[in-house]
Amino acid sequence: MLAAVCMYHAFNDGSLVILPALFPLLYTQKFLITRYSDIGTMVLIGLAVSVIAQALIGHFSKPRHSRYYLAVDALIVGISLLLLTLSRNYMMLVLFFIGIRLGTSIYHPVGFSWISHSFKGPSLDRAMGMQSAFGNIGVLLAFTSTGFLAEHYGWKTPLYVWGSINLAAVIAGFAISAGTTSKEEIAEQKESEKKPISWPHTFRGVAIFIPLILFGGLAWGIMLDYSPSLLNHRLGMPPSMMGMVLGLWMAAGTLSALFYGRIAERFNRRRTLMASYVVMAASSLTLAFGTSAPLVIAAFALSGLGLFITYPSIPSFMSEIIRDRERTAAFALSANISIVGNSVFSFISGHISDMFSIQAPFVLLSAMVILVIFYLRHLIRSGRISGV
Repeated sequence: MLAAVCMYHAFNDGSLVILPALFPLLYTQKFLITRYSDIGTMVLIGLAVSVIAQALIGHFSKPRHSRYYLAVDALIVGISLLLLTLSRNYMMLVLFFIGIRLGTSIYHPVGFSWISHSFKGPSLDRAMGMQSAFGNIGVLLAFTSTGFLAEHYGWKTPLYVWGSINLAAVIAGFAISAGTTSKEEIAEQKESEKKPISWPHTFRGVAIFIPLILFGGLAWGIMLDYSPSLLNHRLGMPPSMMGMVLGLWMAAGTLSALFYGRIAERFNRRRTLMASYVVMAASSLTLAFGTSAPLVIAAFALSGLGLFITYPSIPSFMSEIIRDRERTAAFALSANISIVGNSVFSFISGHISDMFSIQAPFVLLSAMVILVIFYLRHLIRSGRISGV
């Protein structure tokens, strides 16, 4: 089961960055994208689609059908990536981008819930860290391959490659996850599903994590949507070099997520989470104000180490607070909050980039992470989150 979830997460998250990695090329050529605000507008439209889709998934999905939902995710994403190659104007680009957002809306509520039902205690931290690491590996592969493929074979080639990978994942996922749920587990899940989901109760369980989840989406959105342009337009890096730097960011994040279980077991979740935000503060300030290419590259690596350890950490906290039957809804709500942070601040970042410079989103990121550090410090002092 964990192998299947890890595979789906890798291809799901990798597929999400293909188009953003192509933004600088499309913008420079004034083809399909002519302004930074076009990027922000597209991301905001994706917000509306994902929020609705994930709310429906959280409410109606059944844990016993998780392997089927994840296969549908890969199928929709694969088809949408292939259709993107047919784009002839901005509106077509947005339409097929909506297809990608529909497909990728499935993974986080369903994948996280599946893991939270199957693992407990330290094993939960290790499983969350592993699936998160594979998501990072997918993004790493997407970043490093997209720039090279687009530079040498045209902007459509990465879309063909990753679209085909997702379609192949449908078959592979069914084969890997066959027999992962016993008859006894299915019967237990059916009994649990008879009890209705309480959204108010679910929201109360998630509420204290909202600023942390919101920042996770904000940081991901700014780094994903505007880092390529920062490297290309401010530092003059070619697409292939840009892909390598962003690959370094993801490689650092992959290592921190992969070893998250051991780190959390050694230092506890609370200290691990605080340390990750402190590292993010230092790296985001460097990205905002650094002028030396080696210094900025080092900041990307630190940013990956800090940011990506937060993604398995918060779901682990939530898994021990939320009732079993409401976990899919809780992770759907969490994913929606993350997308709000991602999309709203990506939209704002496009406009402030047009008004000031491509550095502006990273100044915003610096300010927000400092606020999050103070909020987490308050949660720790008040005892509202445990140190387990």
